[in-house]
Amino acid sequence: MNKKAKIIAIAIVVIIIILMYPIIFFSSTNQKNIEFKVKRNTTEEQFNLITKKSLGISFPFGIYKLAKIAGYKLSPCRIDIPPKTNILNFILLLRKNRHQTVNLVITSGVYKKQIIEKITKATAIEKDELEMVFADYSALKKFNINEYTWPAIFVPNTYNVSYKIDVEGLFFRLVSEQNKFWNSASRISKSEKQKLTPLEVITVASIVEKESSKVSEYGKIAAVYINRLRKGMKLQADPTIVFIKGIAERVRGDEDLNRQSPYNTYLNKGLPPGPICIPSVQAIDSVLNYTYCDYLFFCAKSDFSGYHLFEKSYSKHKMNAKKFHIALNEQEKIRAKKKGNKSP
Repeated sequence: MNKKAKIIAIAIVVIIIILMYPIIFFSSTNQKNIEFKVKRNTTEEQFNLITKKSLGISFPFGIYKLAKIAGYKLSPCRIDIPPKTNILNFILLLRKNRHQTVNLVITSGVYKKQIIEKITKATAIEKDELEMVFADYSALKKFNINEYTWPAIFVPNTYNVSYKIDVEGLFFRLVSEQNKFWNSASRISKSEKQKLTPLEVITVASIVEKESSKVSEYGKIAAVYINRLRKGMKLQADPTIVFIKGIAERVRGDEDLNRQSPYNTYLNKGLPPGPICIPSVQAIDSVLNYTYCDYLFFCAKSDFSGYHLFEKSYSKHKMNAKKFHIALNEQEKIRAKKKGNKSP
């Protein structure tokens, strides 16, 4: 090797060392685990800026160019970065999470606000994206849902989904899971036996869900509402009034009971136009597995155990309701007195 070739070889080695040195030895500035998040439609320039701002690491040609060489392409991801992570390990984490999946947990008893929070916390879908969908339901017509019936496609479960899934992709997945749910455990034939559509089943179940925290009572509560429907009675379900109010508090007299809304089951006969929450599988199955009983009324027990007394006689129901309301009024007086004593 001649002198010129040696100089070129040495120069190449030096350049490689200079380039590799920061990759291996320059570390992030975070002192504890930090969440590094790449949003949808992030540009190369924004990626480099986020990396420098949140982790304190950069590279002369940009971190993204190195990550791209390693096989990472700009796409939504969310990664926990340990303290003092060097550039090489950061790039390896990006590459490892190219096809990142997450567990989206859909719980029962929730409605729009909580669902938006759960989805945006778990995936790359932004809050404003979902809020736009819920403000303009025309985009969801393809899924055969509207502003009233959309909760019906959410079946409580844990779903493993791509972190970068978009709104349309998510709803396609939910519809697919909904179809699997209804085609299992003979649910379709059971709903036909009860002469209820799946949407009607879910709507009744949503009321059952909100009536009691005691799963053991779901069957009786479902029976009361199905019996009322079949007799042409108004459902007179307090949870529908609470839903209209938007505040989890006691239903109070005519002012609440006369609120104008299609969800008001004291004013309107039949079911509300859609579910008032996402009901649990247990609540749905309690409606599907209805067996005949003659209960038409129920009231919370005055011992505040969370359980209810069921009656077929309205006069007996009124006696139970009177006992409960006396106990409830007394409890509210005690709370008000304690609150007054705490005031400065």
